[in-house]
Amino acid sequence: VLGQIYLCRMFYGNGTARDVRNSPWRDRGAGVLPDLGSHVLDTAMFWFGDLTAPFAVWSADRFENRAYDHLAFGSRGSPVLEMEITLLSWRNHFTADVYGEHGSAHIESLCKWGPSSFIRRTRILPSGRPPEEAITLVQADPTWSAEYEHFKGLCRGKPDTASALASDLRLNRILSELARGADALTAT
Repeated sequence: VLGQIYLCRMFYGNGTARDVRNSPWRDRGAGVLPDLGSHVLDTAMFWFGDLTAPFAVWSADRFENRAYDHLAFGSRGSPVLEMEITLLSWRNHFTADVYGEHGSAHIESLCKWGPSSFIRRTRILPSGRPPEEAITLVQADPTWSAEYEHFKGLCRGKPDTASALASDLRLNRILSELARGADALTAT
C-alpha cells in the first residue's frame, strides 16, 4: 500500500526517570537503551525484517540519571530508521511515522495509555493534501494475552522457536553495539 518504504521514525518515552534513579540496580549500564530501545528495535524488525545496516548513536544523555535516560539513534539502511527513546516523557507516549513511495502511516500512542490512533495518508502527485483514513481505539491493552500465548508456545518448542532466538540474538547484538556507541559518544 505504501510502496517502497523510505523512512521510519519512532519515539518511545515514559516518565520513569525518578523511579530508575531511586533503584540502584536499574540506574546503571545502558539505562533506557535495553528498557525502551529493545521495543522500538523489535518493532522495526517485525515490520521490516532483519536489520542488517549498521546503527549509530546521535545523542546519549544522562539528564537525571547515572545511566542514559535519553538516546537518539538510527540506521542508514533501507528503510532509514530514526529512533528516540527517553525516560523523561512525563506522560508515556509512543509515535511511529512510516514514509513510503505511495503514502505514509502514523501511529500515535498505545492503548494502555489512552486513545491510540492509526492514520494512513495516500500521496498525491506531484503534490497536494493527501486523503487520509484514521482509526482511533479506546480500549484496554489488547496485547498481553496474545504475548502470553506466544511465550507459552515458544516454551513448548513451537517451530518458530529457532527464528525467535535468532531474532533475539540479533536484537542483543544491536543493543550492545548501540551501548558501545553511546559510551564512545559521551566519553569525548
